[in-house]
Amino acid sequence: LELYVDRGNLDRAPWAMTSLKNSMKWDEERFGLEYDLDIYMIVAVDFFNMGAMENKGLNIFNSKYVLARTDTATDKDYLDIERVIGHEYFHNWTGNRVTCR
Repeated sequence: LELYVDRGNLDRAPWAMTSLKNSMKWDEERFGLEYDLDIYMIVAVDFFNMGAMENKGLNIFNSKYVLARTDTATDKDYLDIERVIGHEYFHNWTGNRVTCR
């Protein structure tokens, strides 16, 4: 698992990594789905016009859905990070590998 942020923002990223690990664990325990690549990357960018995009193996996120300052972030901020990271991770199976016909 790799998470890329702008220099100086790494201290704001631990909740994003925790959220990703929790999402992966939930998928494994609930559906028996283990991640199928050797690497999974998250990139946080300030100027991304959507919340996130679930490219296979490389997910691009607006920074507000990855970074949280422990001294100012609200419960909603943490919940939004967890929701969006989980949502994009779950697209690994539903949408990217398995789809409706």
